[in-house]
Amino acid sequence: MAHEIYLSWQETVPGRGSADGRKLLSVLYHQVTGQTMPELIREPGGKPRFTAGPWHCSISHTRQAVFCALSLTPIGLDAEPVNRRVGERIMERALSPMEQVRLGDYPTKVEGFLTHWVLKEAYGKYTGHGLRGNPAELDFRVAGDRAQLTGERQWFMLRRFFGHILAICRAEPGEIVVITGNS
Repeated sequence: MAHEIYLSWQETVPGRGSADGRKLLSVLYHQVTGQTMPELIREPGGKPRFTAGPWHCSISHTRQAVFCALSLTPIGLDAEPVNRRVGERIMERALSPMEQVRLGDYPTKVEGFLTHWVLKEAYGKYTGHGLRGNPAELDFRVAGDRAQLTGERQWFMLRRFFGHILAICRAEPGEIVVITGNS
């Protein structure tokens, strides 16, 4: 059971993502453990943490959907809609020089940017430090649904759900068990 990553998602509306994410996490926690979810608090860097028990979680929300991950080891999760608009300036500021070169490997530059962006955000959520400083200092190499961060050993997985690009970061690989929920 330590290797599974439990993932749930559902639609939301603008302004409800945070509340819907907590509700969905509570449903997912109950579905996986059979127990009521312990209190959820935020660490100084903003990472959510349960006050009791062995479980770790991560939540991401956009204007259209919320995503939750539950794992017995630390985890980071991020999602972005594939149709999100992104300007050239942010791509230049947020991507490493090599990532900028690799944008040509994607159907569109925006898809390439969003793929790298969710990886950076998932890593920041995994560490609990967020994207402090210069995100362009993080250099990812993407191969299919896996990615490697230069100089790091974490495991990264990419998926597509509900018109979103989703990235998961953990210390070791895990089987993803998708459980959709309705809070």
